[in-house]
Amino acid sequence: MKAHSFAEPTPVDSSVQIVSVHVDAVEVECCGPFPVVGEPCSWTLTPRSRVDEFDGWVHGGMPASGVQTAGVVLGILVETTSYVEVGNPKMWLPVEDSETYRRVDASPRWFRRFGDFDFEPQNRMETGLVVELATTRAPFR
Repeated sequence: MKAHSFAEPTPVDSSVQIVSVHVDAVEVECCGPFPVVGEPCSWTLTPRSRVDEFDGWVHGGMPASGVQTAGVVLGILVETTSYVEVGNPKMWLPVEDSETYRRVDASPRWFRRFGDFDFEPQNRMETGLVVELATTRAPFR
């Protein structure tokens, strides 16, 4: 049996692979799916640089190399990133390694954007989800 890491340890069958799926807020707000812990969900996955981490895509513009993958959601984290206003003309850029995570039982339909915060030289924005997915068909393995 394996244990996942986003919630209280829950044993899952050893035949499944547990992968982390990073989903941009735009993907969720535009096309869903809205993952819920304990329910099935699927995305087209493309690998990230770390083993067992993938980017999840739903709509057009996704890489042709992606693999459709389904599984059961074991945990969900909402990712929040700091942004800083720089340059001339001014633009907002993400601050490297500034991500923080908040555990939820279900994906939000909408994410907090700049307009939801007080503007300062540095600001925070919810940028997406990290979903822990138990799947019998882990891609790229």
